[in-house]
Amino acid sequence: MITVRPYEDYAAHAVLSRLDPADLLEAEVTRGRATSALELFADWRAMNSARMESWVLVTGAGEPFALLGLVHTGQAGVAAAALLARDHRRFRWALAQAAVLIRRRLPEYAAETGVRRVEARAWGGHPTACDLLFSIGFDAEAIMHGFGPDGRDAFVQYAWIAPHIAACPDTQLKD
Repeated sequence: MITVRPYEDYAAHAVLSRLDPADLLEAEVTRGRATSALELFADWRAMNSARMESWVLVTGAGEPFALLGLVHTGQAGVAAAALLARDHRRFRWALAQAAVLIRRRLPEYAAETGVRRVEARAWGGHPTACDLLFSIGFDAEAIMHGFGPDGRDAFVQYAWIAPHIAACPDTQLKD
């Protein structure tokens, strides 16, 4: 069984220095250039003071395998989530357990903190992000173009909406 621990530098560095290749590519597309584990670590650590939450996910054997963070977006009740993980094949079972745990705990966490919406973006070329986000309960909302070093990459915007929130009839898209 996995455990969720508060952010800790050494554990975070252990994850970021051995990122899954797709997670590293996504980080590089986000930045528009190549990056290093040390640079990613510095950025993650620097953002901790602005985050609502920052956790390290650890296997039952005590091995850090992922980082999970939530930050306010600036809109009331809306947070953005980020998850970076080590080798998705090697940690497939741990990531599946993480998805189940997040899906189970997210509604209670949202109610306690006033979060009604959690957004996540995933690089369109990421081979596993879509499945992970769907398994947590996120829905794809939009494909956003114009990312990457030459603007040819796309990201998919996903969102989790608190179960008690229903769309207002006057905000529904019309055909």
